[in-house]
Amino acid sequence: MINFTSILVSIISVGFGYLFFRIVKPKIKSGTKEVYYARLFLAWSLFVSTSFYIQPFASGPSMQALSFWAIRSIPFAIVASIAGYLYGKFSK
Repeated sequence: MINFTSILVSIISVGFGYLFFRIVKPKIKSGTKEVYYARLFLAWSLFVSTSFYIQPFASGPSMQALSFWAIRSIPFAIVASIAGYLYGKFSK
């Protein structure tokens, strides 16, 4: 038997991830290359971490579920931004 609730929660989680990705992703290649790649890496990290870690919030909104997402996503986003900045700085 297929559990439609878990499928719906997964779709909602990926939707939240895509929303954050579209908000953070640079629209055009403007500014410095370092900032462009930092924002691009940040956007992808938010998409991935939100798709996985916001599922408890999507199934039952609460501050505890939201903090579960934030505690895991914020450090991942910081590391991704630094990695993107360094990639942009040292790539040709």
